[in-house]
Amino acid sequence: MRKFLILARVQLRALLASFRVGGSRKKAVSGWAALALMAALCLYISGVYSFALGGQLAETGGLEILLLLMPAMAVIMGLVFTAFAAQGVVFGGRDADLLLSMPVSAFTVLLAKLTALYAENLIFCAFLVLPAGAAWLRFGGGGGVLFVVRMLIGVPFLAMLPTVLSLAAGFLLSWLGGRFANRRAVNLLLYALMMAAVFFLAIRLNLAVSSLAAGAMGAEAARAFTGWGVPFLLFQKGVCGDWETLVMFCLLSLVPVLLAAWLCARNYQKVLTGLRSHGKRPAYRLGRLRAAGRRKALLRKEAARYFGTPIYLFNTGIGLIMLVIVGIAAAIMGGKLREQLALAGLGDFPLLSLAAAVMGFMLSTVAITGSSISLEGQNLWIIKEAPVSAREVLDGKAGFQLLLTVPCLLVCTLGLAWGLHLTPAEGAVLLLAALSFAGFTALMGLAVNLLFPKLDAVNDMVVVKQSAAAMLSTFGGMAAALACGGLVWGLSGAVGELTALAGCAAVLLLACGLLLRWLHTRGAERFMEL
Repeated sequence: MRKFLILARVQLRALLASFRVGGSRKKAVSGWAALALMAALCLYISGVYSFALGGQLAETGGLEILLLLMPAMAVIMGLVFTAFAAQGVVFGGRDADLLLSMPVSAFTVLLAKLTALYAENLIFCAFLVLPAGAAWLRFGGGGGVLFVVRMLIGVPFLAMLPTVLSLAAGFLLSWLGGRFANRRAVNLLLYALMMAAVFFLAIRLNLAVSSLAAGAMGAEAARAFTGWGVPFLLFQKGVCGDWETLVMFCLLSLVPVLLAAWLCARNYQKVLTGLRSHGKRPAYRLGRLRAAGRRKALLRKEAARYFGTPIYLFNTGIGLIMLVIVGIAAAIMGGKLREQLALAGLGDFPLLSLAAAVMGFMLSTVAITGSSISLEGQNLWIIKEAPVSAREVLDGKAGFQLLLTVPCLLVCTLGLAWGLHLTPAEGAVLLLAALSFAGFTALMGLAVNLLFPKLDAVNDMVVVKQSAAAMLSTFGGMAAALACGGLVWGLSGAVGELTALAGCAAVLLLACGLLLRWLHTRGAERFMEL
């Protein structure tokens, strides 16, 4: 037991060290801070959502739905955030050979690695599900102290579900990635399939909640959550008062984790050896290289990394995809879009500000430059020694994000302008504000990545999902979107909505100019110092 606790603590510190900034030896400090930030964000999202939805469900007598919805969301989020972590920590860790040579069993080593993943999943589950329990008590769900006790027992076991799912997904990614010659293409395809599966589960969850909201629990709930939703039905029934069901849920959650750890541990060294092998590579052939200008070559380099790194592409490209989808959907709906907004209770909301808010939120998730420098990693010296200046390198990274963003913005702006029947002046100001915000987020992400680089990451997943620069650039973009919304709302009463949005665009352009000046001076010096 003592050996297991020591190994688990080491693996957890290693996971937290992935958040480390710079060369400080206090590796866990920034990790704990990032973990606290993640917990606070989950608590805020779940608190707002649970109490808003709980009040509506309580009026219709379907408050139990809340204890089905939030656990399902927690498991889905845990799977999305830890699938690639399982690939890197459990099946791709650099310390595997060292650990297996120590006088500890392979089962203990594997269980310690799973404990680190479990800790991250526990954060998602605890801070997403416990606020739902508070909303249950607030709106008369009943149970009192015993309900709180059952929640505190069930949530830790709930976190085991995404842990074992991420273990299976990490094994699949590692195994298929090593079986084929074009490993990046395989990872890209697998990540696309995983994201499609997540979207499918989210759609099924939404349909299930809709059907449950229309009727009572019981048989209707069983039909809505057939198959995939059985664990959540057991969790909901257990925490609401059925102790036998709660014990059954805990056993059904614990057994798969222990079984998966035991199966992998039996031949863990052979499994790692097999996963690290690669398929047959194609023979190298001589060919003619095409000449290109320096800026074009930098853009090609950024494009090759972006489209060749699945986790980078999907983690920062969802917002671009959503921009195109929203634009096309708005254009197809046409005049019906206003009717749908009225049905959703947004009919009296200023449409121009609403369109700008939607586009700003999606743009805030496109944090491509927030990881672009960190992804250079140990090869940073190559681009620093190339016959290009630091200014050109930084301009190329920011320009690549804008090159991807501008076409998507045009599609979204035209679609929203058509669907909302905006005037040409309103459409032009909306596009100007969106372009200004896109430029600001690109330059801001680049500046953050220069200040908080992560050049010693063990894999790309750590850079894109867990580095301080990636998190700050994403949350900073969201904070900037909220600040812009507050500015427009504050000025609209005095100068009008259109003028307020134009003024916000002017402020963003001024901020872009200041950021660009910093990048060309102190930022370029900082880049050469890395």
